Amino acid sequence: MAVTDIKYDEDADLSIIQEKKVAVIGYGSQGHAHAQNLRDSGVNVVVALKDGSQTTPRAREAGFEVMNAADATKWADVIVILAPDQHQRHLYADDVAPNLSEGKTLVFGHGFNIRFGYIQPPETVDVILIAPKGPGHTVRREFEAGRGVPVIVAVENDFSGNAWELAWSYSKGLGALRAGGITTTFTEETETDLFGEQSVLCGGTSQLVQYGFEVLTEAGYQPEIAYFEVLHELKLIVDLMWEGGIAKQRWSISDTAEYGDYVSGPRVISPAVKESMREILGDIQSGEFAKRFIADQDAGAPEFSELRAKGEGHPIEETGRKLRALFSWKQGDSDYVEGQVSR
Repeated sequence: MAVTDIKYDEDADLSIIQEKKVAVIGYGSQGHAHAQNLRDSGVNVVVALKDGSQTTPRAREAGFEVMNAADATKWADVIVILAPDQHQRHLYADDVAPNLSEGKTLVFGHGFNIRFGYIQPPETVDVILIAPKGPGHTVRREFEAGRGVPVIVAVENDFSGNAWELAWSYSKGLGALRAGGITTTFTEETETDLFGEQSVLCGGTSQLVQYGFEVLTEAGYQPEIAYFEVLHELKLIVDLMWEGGIAKQRWSISDTAEYGDYVSGPRVISPAVKESMREILGDIQSGEFAKRFIADQDAGAPEFSELRAKGEGHPIEETGRKLRALFSWKQGDSDYVEGQVSR
């Protein structure tokens, strides 16, 4: 296996992005992190939002000038599109494309719209991907602590001949090269990101936890005990994996737990699950998942809304709310409403 080339702060020239005017479109999880980290790295940043956006006061309170996307695109050298995937193509067509002059740079935080063709920029602009491997709130917290979140970087179109230099400079301004940056492609980032979310990190884990809770409570065990065993302690296990891989997790647990890991894990996550994962990857690669998601969003998101409500109503959520209210170590984000998924 080839050794991955990892870029660090010393490999990038911060002055490149400092000499650019940057417009960050969107001020959600990633948007606020990109805007604040770049500004604190000496970059001239404005935030672009729809007129009347509920996040406008928050952006202004943080000290940013707020423009609409059309004016921001005219003003900026670098336009960072961090709106939700399902809204990006409309935002691009209505506000960005008509004001996108030759030599500007488009930055995406996820390759979805480029990979599946919902946005097709002209050949006369640079198109780059800057994808920190963590939620925006973590990206910001790590930056403030003097650390960084690793980033993967891609260039889809290098009209200027300097797109890679700008991409690494931007990554340095974000604080990401404190941890390290890895080269990828829009296709690789999009397909692996969607696969990881759906099969393991979000979809797989959520369903596994819900099934575990259901099995224990249906067998007569207390919901509170079931919650601790299948959800609360999950963070402890994942933290160990994050620190030292699966091996450190197994090093830390008891011999009983380790043996159960080996003999029972494959019974739960059987070879049939791996085949289902392959099917999921196939749906992503073929564009079927993207078509289903966008079609549902364009129809007013009926399937999305139904599935979200079903998840919010699962019994583990009510049990969790009661227990978390008792935790003296409870932590949370100031903009999160307990028990609600909508943003």
